[in-house]
Amino acid sequence: MARVFTTQQLADFLFDRIIVNCPKCLETGCLKIACQLVAEELLEEADIVHKLEPVSDGGA
Repeated sequence: MARVFTTQQLADFLFDRIIVNCPKCLETGCLKIACQLVAEELLEEADIVHKLEPVSDGGA
């Protein structure tokens, strides 16, 4: 099942997962910016991959 989400929602998800998996990191400001940039890149790449995939005509 596909999920629709915004860049900010993806960035927040990435940030939350990083904090859960690395709770010792005290500098979170740079992590938030990095998560935003990675989220933008991921969504752009996913859009490109989606556009490049062949479209099935249902076997017609």
